[in-house]
Amino acid sequence: MLDTEQSPHPGPLTGTRVIDLATARAELAGRILADFGAEVVKVEPPGGAEARRLAPFVAGREDDAEGSLYWAAVALGKKSVVIDLASGTGRDEVRRLAAAADVLIESFDPGVMDSYGLGYSALRELNPGLVYVSVTPYGQDGPWAMRPATELTLEAAGGLLGLQGDGDRPPVPVGYPQAAFHAGAHAATDAIIALNERERSGLGQHLDVSTEAAIVWTLMNASGYPPNTGGDPPNTGETRANPPPELAPGVSFGLVWACKDGYVLLGVTLGGLGARTLANLVKLIESEGMLSPGLQGTGWTAWTDAIAPGAVPAEVLVTAKEEIARYLLARTKEELMVRAVEHKLLLSPVRTIDELPGDPQLAAREYWWEVDGRRHPGAAAKLSRTPMAPGGPPPRLGEHQSLLDDAPARRRPSATTDGPRSRAFEGLRVADFAWVGVGPLIAKALADHGATVVHIESTVHPDVLRLAPPFRDGVAGLDRSQFMANFNSSKLGLASNLALPEGQRLARKVIDWADVVLESFTPGVLEAFGFTYGELARDRPELIMLSTCLCGQTGPYATYRGFGTQGSALAALHGLTGWPDRPPKGTWGAYTDFIAPRYGVAALAAAILERQRSGLGQYIDLGQVEAAMHFVEPALLDFEVNGRKRQAAGHESERCSPHGVYASAGLQRYVAIAVECTAQWWALRDIAGLTAFATPAFDEVRKRFAHDTRIDAALSLWCADQDPWALVERLTSAGVPAAVVARPSDLYDDPQLAYREFFVTCEHGVMGPTPYDGPVTRFSETPARLSAAPCLGEHTDYVLRELLRLGDDEIVEYAAAGVFS
Repeated sequence: MLDTEQSPHPGPLTGTRVIDLATARAELAGRILADFGAEVVKVEPPGGAEARRLAPFVAGREDDAEGSLYWAAVALGKKSVVIDLASGTGRDEVRRLAAAADVLIESFDPGVMDSYGLGYSALRELNPGLVYVSVTPYGQDGPWAMRPATELTLEAAGGLLGLQGDGDRPPVPVGYPQAAFHAGAHAATDAIIALNERERSGLGQHLDVSTEAAIVWTLMNASGYPPNTGGDPPNTGETRANPPPELAPGVSFGLVWACKDGYVLLGVTLGGLGARTLANLVKLIESEGMLSPGLQGTGWTAWTDAIAPGAVPAEVLVTAKEEIARYLLARTKEELMVRAVEHKLLLSPVRTIDELPGDPQLAAREYWWEVDGRRHPGAAAKLSRTPMAPGGPPPRLGEHQSLLDDAPARRRPSATTDGPRSRAFEGLRVADFAWVGVGPLIAKALADHGATVVHIESTVHPDVLRLAPPFRDGVAGLDRSQFMANFNSSKLGLASNLALPEGQRLARKVIDWADVVLESFTPGVLEAFGFTYGELARDRPELIMLSTCLCGQTGPYATYRGFGTQGSALAALHGLTGWPDRPPKGTWGAYTDFIAPRYGVAALAAAILERQRSGLGQYIDLGQVEAAMHFVEPALLDFEVNGRKRQAAGHESERCSPHGVYASAGLQRYVAIAVECTAQWWALRDIAGLTAFATPAFDEVRKRFAHDTRIDAALSLWCADQDPWALVERLTSAGVPAAVVARPSDLYDDPQLAYREFFVTCEHGVMGPTPYDGPVTRFSETPARLSAAPCLGEHTDYVLRELLRLGDDEIVEYAAAGVFS
């Protein structure tokens, strides 16, 4: 455990000053920059930042400016000054701070900062090098820019909410509010990318972050279904109440299973890793003598050696299901996790918040940060030379007011160009050995911002996303998966079979060409090739390498294999999502695959920025579960301080009342409504005719909590026969936060996403023109530019001849050895 009083803070952003005017919509952005070593000056209004009034609280300190555990999470490492933006003096103080800053973050409604004379155009005149970040629900302009929004309504509008929950009940949000965290993480990451570009041009720019777009990026492969198959993903949208797919007639295997002390996720499907899990688990049960009487010693498990879809009789699968269920009920989560590591099982404990502090993997990696007597989630990524570290406890209100007394001008980078500016990473060379989700998304961010990224795979061992739907026109093929394409835009494709010695030799040439190496193999695989960071950087101290896996490169569970679905379970996000009277339903898909990449890109971009000054590289170990736990940090602090064991809450909220998802006209159509303040409540009460609640006793959110059930019942009746789109238009026009619970197919008709030109059509070599998910953030001067993902090995000849400068004889030698197969 890291103690802040004993640890220096030489982070990669040391020397960077950030002015943080964010509301609760984006407080995490400044926290992330502080963890990387930036000096983050939190500008608070008189009475304190909004986040100081958000639950959870230290018990008995609900009205104390220092009592919010949400604030304790998002303000770690910041410095607090109090400034009244309504006064001319206060605005002058912000100008003085901004004139000496590198980054400014704000998340007011569009136009508010301009009305104060503190918009980007005004502050750019004072400080041309300022990176100015604006975070809003829907973006700075467009038809929905001024729509009122909350965490719930943004999860609904972005499509995540509609993909979660049980089919016989309304959809549920992630069990701890996530929208502001996704937006904040994107804001921080893109600010660091913009700082990299500023090293070239000397100039800042305006970053316009849309929270709705950040939520769309959590949909995994769901957004690819409408343009490629003509409909929504199976068992979603109109078909969300359908029973799960069957492995054989009358036989289905769920994801969540009961064990001795809770629940585990078990990926048992006939195909790929699921088939291997089923085979290994059945054999494990037999080896431990746990088979039912009558099955022991009969050779019953022999069928697992040739398991294939449709090859196993239904009655055998039924028996297997019964045996697995009985076995799991006799084992604890920890016992099963140990077996999952040892036997390569796609199985993970559904961790609860109170179990995380005792996780042996986190303990072995000395993960936790001890700050002011409290245990916080630790480094989201381990940087070997310029580590992340907590900058200090969350500040008391106005604790650093003296910063306003002396705000000297600091040296700003001077402009080096008057012409068009290049993108942040143009000229950067990246060897991308990462497959599936997190690693490819990190490399994609570099590629979309100009880096030359070579993605290495082979037909013998293709990136497994090529085997996953949706496929173009519903036809499977290695070059027809939009799942793969969406995660790998703007890259070059090199075919190289790493199972061959010659393939490893070619891979080493790519590494020696690259400035940055990314990989996501199981720990130990690259070491077997001799590709350790120590070996690769022996004569190249400037090399940066990032390795990512679920649990990190060290510790007893380092070799655990799984995806973001298992990551969500291990980080306690899965267990928080669902209904309190049912087993956890969990987050959509590989959910942590859309948290960890933000921290990974931030870590890599910060290391690249720091290298421009020091000339030195470093090794980055990104444990995906460790990064994801920051998205439940307030809940962890609640347990740490108050002993509260948070469980799945359905639609309950600590911030809003009402806070619900209501059926409306249409098959499986829902509207999300969440009210934060008195003005919003009055507007909803009047529109919905909630006369039974038209007294001052219901005006405060805290007082309404006790009446949530009655209010929800009245709203359910009111919404039931109304067109969802017209209803939301009526509510939002009156100032009530509301959104239609969008399906992936709805997103292509979303006027706000269309206005922002979010979906980007790229011409793929096999799939043809296909929409890709576009950038969350609009860069005013150096925007991300997407091009189509590569077909497998599409650019092999170009990479060999133009990038690696290999001669014909050497290329022929590799071909003869089968390297390009």
